[in-house]
Amino acid sequence: MARSPKHQMSIVAAIVLGAAPIGFGLFRAWQTASDFRMLWMALAATVFAAGVMAASIGRRRTRHSAYTQAIIILIVATLTAGAVGFFLGARSAFGLWAVAFVLGSCLAASSVLIALARPKPG
Repeated sequence: MARSPKHQMSIVAAIVLGAAPIGFGLFRAWQTASDFRMLWMALAATVFAAGVMAASIGRRRTRHSAYTQAIIILIVATLTAGAVGFFLGARSAFGLWAVAFVLGSCLAASSVLIALARPKPG
């Protein structure tokens, strides 16, 4: 079954959003040359999201289950990134949770876009 241009763009957007947290972390590490906290936060959140996504590979998910999975990724990836940042010594609570939420949001949006990229059978 061939993918339409809309589905192909959804895959590209999912890849870009899935890689964005690592890109943000690498940019921050390059910018400061000594602060790797954001990179570690992004890695922790991405590893969790990748595990959740790997568990669902090969299964045809309904839109509802894809959205449920995205909400789980958003919540747990945000908490994971926030906890890693806290344990690495982040001092600004608002900044820490704002960054963690952005990282989790990118990963959750990527999860939804992957589900939307699958053409409907039939």
